[in-house]
Amino acid sequence: MPDFELIGVKFINTLVDKVGRRLKKISDKLSFMLYKLEFGERDDDIYIVTYPKSGTTMMQMILYHLTTQGDLTFNHIYEVSPWIRNASIRGEKLKEFSSPRLIKSHDFYKEFSKGVKGRFIFVYRDGMDVAVSLYHQNRNYNNPDLEFNEFISKFLSNRKTNWFKYTQDWLDNKHNLTILYLKYEDLINDKEMQINKIIRFCKLNCTPDQIERALRYSSFDQMKQLEEKFGVQPPSSKMVYDQFIRRGKIGEGKKHFSPEQHDKFIKLSNSITRWTEVDLNERRHL
Repeated sequence: MPDFELIGVKFINTLVDKVGRRLKKISDKLSFMLYKLEFGERDDDIYIVTYPKSGTTMMQMILYHLTTQGDLTFNHIYEVSPWIRNASIRGEKLKEFSSPRLIKSHDFYKEFSKGVKGRFIFVYRDGMDVAVSLYHQNRNYNNPDLEFNEFISKFLSNRKTNWFKYTQDWLDNKHNLTILYLKYEDLINDKEMQINKIIRFCKLNCTPDQIERALRYSSFDQMKQLEEKFGVQPPSSKMVYDQFIRRGKIGEGKKHFSPEQHDKFIKLSNSITRWTEVDLNERRHL
């Protein structure tokens, strides 16, 4: 005879666990909504929008030096360029930031309402390179035994954190937000030209010294030296400071993807291939 009492307790435990996880998600969402309302909007806000591992920190450093005197005594980049979703989940006290505020975001496009104040800089990076970089971060931070093929399979199929949907929606820009589109590859290959585009788009009055510092301190070597100011905030058992700024190379995806993975990626990305090189270049100045 089955132990009905044991089965019942297991069922209730599973149910409570599911309800608890659901309530946690609802709580996090409400906390973020309240945090955003208190944080408010300003006309000169600058949102740095990227899918994770797409040059976020590099853009934060560029804009920080273009908009300030470049004081590097901050303990963490979030002290000068906040990630408000992360701050709300961590229950951090709302801080006051001088204008223009440099706001980091990995949020999907749907999180921003039509008519939101501020300007957006969206950095597009090749999805295969993103996947390889994310794989190394997940392995270094959370799971040293993570298999590459296992991770790529999830990357190509995960609907909740789907790179394809994320990228498509930001490129479509159905609400006509004020967006400057930049390619990660262009930031690596011709950063000075991209910085000039950023200055014009954000209507900044920058000195030659600010531009020089933006170029210098957003370089891989300089960011590697300042690595403890980036990444997961301590205290955290997951933190591996010397792995957050890893390589930042172009073309790693093509080297690591199998032919089958490459073909699947190309098939899934067909929905965004209409944004040709020319199209993206034209939309960068909107």
